[in-house]
Amino acid sequence: MRHVQDVASDTRERLMDVAERLFAERGYSNVPTRMIAEEASANTAAVHYHFGSKERLLEAVFHRRLEPMNRERIAKIKDAMAASGHSRPDVEVVLRAFIEPTLRKPRDDGERAFRLLSGRASTDPNPEVKRILFQAYDEVARAFADAISKACPELSAEELFWRVACVYGAMLYIRADNGRLQPVFGEEFSLADPEGALRYAIAFMKAGMQAAPAGPVD
Repeated sequence: MRHVQDVASDTRERLMDVAERLFAERGYSNVPTRMIAEEASANTAAVHYHFGSKERLLEAVFHRRLEPMNRERIAKIKDAMAASGHSRPDVEVVLRAFIEPTLRKPRDDGERAFRLLSGRASTDPNPEVKRILFQAYDEVARAFADAISKACPELSAEELFWRVACVYGAMLYIRADNGRLQPVFGEEFSLADPEGALRYAIAFMKAGMQAAPAGPVD
């Protein structure tokens, strides 16, 4: 019985590994379940047995990578709020709580594939992909938005929105690490360097969040 469970677990993990890579390389809509099953050395029925559908398989891929990381992020955000007495938390502490766990993840092949998949999913027009993506990040996104708004009470809702959009943009570009800047700045610099990313990106984002309000357009 134990052997059967182990085989089933191995098959499930293998299907997620293959789906993660193929979705990252080709895009969700361009990968049929048959292709996933074949490359995972399983039959097509195995996808439906373990996940129910391709959409549920994508959900499982996101959940596997994000659930432990987002637990850590939410815990750190709560700690930042508690340290401030739930009033005005430190901007840098909130930014680090939100961003550091995502940039310190080890860069193994699976994590690299997932980073590429996340980047693709963020611009994928497929409504199912958007739903899964937004749902996967919803709790931590709301916790961050609440904390950063309390850290920057002088900002209007509109200005906060745009500055948070810039934080997301920078974080997602660093995570995607598509190599675009190497030809411009040289191979000695890399977005895969977590210490460099945290040192420079956090300082940049902090300065942006704390800049004087732009104010209304004349």
